[in-house]
Amino acid sequence: SSQPEKPFPTRVENVKRLKSGEVFDVFVVGGGATGAGIAMEAQLRGLSVACVEQEDFASGTSSKSTKLLWAGSRYLVKGLCKFFSPASLWNPKGAWDEFTGTWNMVMGCFRERGYMLDMCPHLTNWVPIAVPLDKWFVWPPPFGYPPAALGPATGLYVFFFKFYDALSNWSAPGSYVMSASRAKEEFPQMDTQRMKYVCVFYEGAHNDARTNLSIAFTAAAHGACIANYVEVRRILFDDSGVACGAEVLDRSEPGSKPFEVRAKKVIYAGGPFTDGLREISEGKDIKPVVNGSGGTHIVLPPYYCPRHLGMVDMMTSRGSFLFFLPWEGYTLVGTTDVKTKPDLHHEVPEDEIQYLINECEKYLSPKLQVRRRDVMSAWYGIRPLALDPNAKDQSSASRDHVVSHHPSNGITFVSGGKWTTWREMAEDAVEQVLERDQALAAKSGPSKSLETPLVGTGRTEFFPEGWHESLAVQLSQQCDLAYDVAQHLIRNYGTRAREVLGYAEEGSVKGSRSGLYKHYPRLYEGAAATTGYPYLEAEVRYAVANEYAVAPADILARRTRLAFLNSTAALLTLPRVVEIMGDCLGWDEARRKAEHLNAERLLNADFAGPVPNKTGAALRTACAADVKSVFDNIDVRHRGTLSREGIQAAAQELGFPLSDGELSQAMKEMDTTGNGEVTFPEFLVWWNSSEEGKTLQEKFTLGRSRGFQKTDG
Repeated sequence: SSQPEKPFPTRVENVKRLKSGEVFDVFVVGGGATGAGIAMEAQLRGLSVACVEQEDFASGTSSKSTKLLWAGSRYLVKGLCKFFSPASLWNPKGAWDEFTGTWNMVMGCFRERGYMLDMCPHLTNWVPIAVPLDKWFVWPPPFGYPPAALGPATGLYVFFFKFYDALSNWSAPGSYVMSASRAKEEFPQMDTQRMKYVCVFYEGAHNDARTNLSIAFTAAAHGACIANYVEVRRILFDDSGVACGAEVLDRSEPGSKPFEVRAKKVIYAGGPFTDGLREISEGKDIKPVVNGSGGTHIVLPPYYCPRHLGMVDMMTSRGSFLFFLPWEGYTLVGTTDVKTKPDLHHEVPEDEIQYLINECEKYLSPKLQVRRRDVMSAWYGIRPLALDPNAKDQSSASRDHVVSHHPSNGITFVSGGKWTTWREMAEDAVEQVLERDQALAAKSGPSKSLETPLVGTGRTEFFPEGWHESLAVQLSQQCDLAYDVAQHLIRNYGTRAREVLGYAEEGSVKGSRSGLYKHYPRLYEGAAATTGYPYLEAEVRYAVANEYAVAPADILARRTRLAFLNSTAALLTLPRVVEIMGDCLGWDEARRKAEHLNAERLLNADFAGPVPNKTGAALRTACAADVKSVFDNIDVRHRGTLSREGIQAAAQELGFPLSDGELSQAMKEMDTTGNGEVTFPEFLVWWNSSEEGKTLQEKFTLGRSRGFQKTDG
């Protein structure tokens, strides 16, 4: 980039400016991808913008995505299937209009994906995604379109992906086909024995929370007054009932007083929480307009997926897509699609974790059995669905966005859409606001966001040429830095990476044991047997000073992504994070304790880990590998069957002795042949289907999680 990197004000400076009495042109409520995007879009056009977020940037939906920037292959397929179906003949004009709507949306996605990968190269990358085809003929047909049943045999899928490449004007790396034997080399974890062949196509991927932060800081660098942890308490109205600002509270300091911020225009960008914002200005009895669709994601160890290749199951048992992707050095599996009530800190449903484990086993080699304890972290993101009342199934509801203007109070809200199109949504919202406001339109220039790179690509003192592909090598050589740390810093901070190292504690940087590079203190070194994570303690200080980090969870979940990759490691690192933040911000002992407790509560609410939380789970389907290890724990003599005495002894050992009644009930259900011995298949069926056996299952599971391991599998 030929532009020098722009500095941006600190959070303290922005809060001070919010309190200064300045009247802004636009006041944006919400600091997710869309809210920060609107702030950036409006500010670049020459309007003055204030933008507040009640928690942290991206703490709602924007940090909990599947990490893809995709051009909408799914919408395109659905659109084509619908357009070429017999039903179109009855209403050709309606069918054509619907198809052109889908087409324009997909072309918009291509443009936005291109913008992100070209203009924000430090935050994004291309990821090849394998589509395994294990049958020549697929029935029931994909997407309910009978001719697609012959897709694998006719090469229709191969043609579709080439068409998809062409739509991006060949800007993405080209799709290709792998034979089963080549797939065995490239993706040894896949069950290649069953595969006829494998199609591979490319999509964009990114580190979503860091992208969101970069959008917010880019807006700030261009002059937007943006702050997290500032909550809107009420909306202010002028004499004619039009919104003219808000009463807000800075939540970063306990005991702070509310203050007023005035503005000419108020925009809500609350994603799935839009209806909650509308209640503030319109009262409790509003008609809800935004529905939530909840998506669970799990993170598995790196060995489940090659580092350079992902996979997608286009037809899961529920009919939605399931991605299996390399992300931040680990394996990300997601997502599900379940109607839900919007809730900022939603517990991760155990049944959904189980569903994902069972689904991923479908295409993995039978030698690889995913166990429940392999789930290093799991989270639940709520996507906003601006509802289309005519949609039949959940996955078909509109992912396209809605911009709505209240007829009397002058508030505009934006909701819906998806990560890829954050900039398009922001441009559309600002454009519509200007059409309705002559005074603001007169002051505003044309949209400049498509030509604006995000912070981290510009020239700096240490990187005078700006961003380029070999930046991590340069940083590693300049600073004698381990390459994994150099790569991590460049992919998170771009050309600002060198400044982060300046925040290392005096005297803490030592030579490494091998003597090849300097060792900067890391946040989580890991046990000797496991690898640590490339996150540095210096990043905590940098985030507090420059990146608006207010609470420990901001660091663990969004400035670094440790909680998303390993929820246990995040909790283990928490005391050190509190200590560093407390030193930077001058917290006393009581404040440190309170921050620690609050962060622990948030991390436990937002992330699941290797030990299942079975409360409220229907527990219908545990994965076979886990049930097998329970079975083997009971079957200490390796006979391959269990007797009544074996089960009694195991329960005793687990610390949960069973009553005779409980034992008889369980044996009656398990022992279908009636010979007094229970085989593993009988045990598995009972485990996954018995309503009455719940207490017994819970005892076994609880005992195992307490560390009862007679034999290890």
